[in-house]
Amino acid sequence: MKIDKKYRNLLGGIAIILSLVSSCIPICDSRTIAIFTNRTNDTLFIGASHYDTIDSVDCLLQPAYLPTDSDLYPSKVTLWNGIDVQGDIVYPDSLFTIDGNYLFNNTDTCYFFLIKWKDAKNHLWDEIRMKKLYRRKIVVRDCNGKFDQTIQ
Repeated sequence: MKIDKKYRNLLGGIAIILSLVSSCIPICDSRTIAIFTNRTNDTLFIGASHYDTIDSVDCLLQPAYLPTDSDLYPSKVTLWNGIDVQGDIVYPDSLFTIDGNYLFNNTDTCYFFLIKWKDAKNHLWDEIRMKKLYRRKIVVRDCNGKFDQTIQ
């Protein structure tokens, strides 16, 4: 079966166009973001860990909005191994995010440690830990991959 020169050129042109279009599609690592809602009446700092101890926090949850100017607050707040968390304020009835890959990395459970802004401002880190001036929220993924996305 002999292919006519016109069809051969048409098929060649289509092959070139397809290869050019497919080369423009970026292949990169996708990132999943989990969004939570602060349904408390408190302004919070929230740290996350895969272990049930506040000292193991290695990820801070970020507000899903641009934080207000930290100059509005008279004192710097330092928590979790000396980390300045001033820009990570989560206001009442607002959204905050965490990297979905961190949230359930090799486990179906993640621990959130919630510290009220007024406690963080008025107490040192050691006092917050010793007096347990924080709340713990356990986030568990069910067999369908769903989890509670509100902090109450």
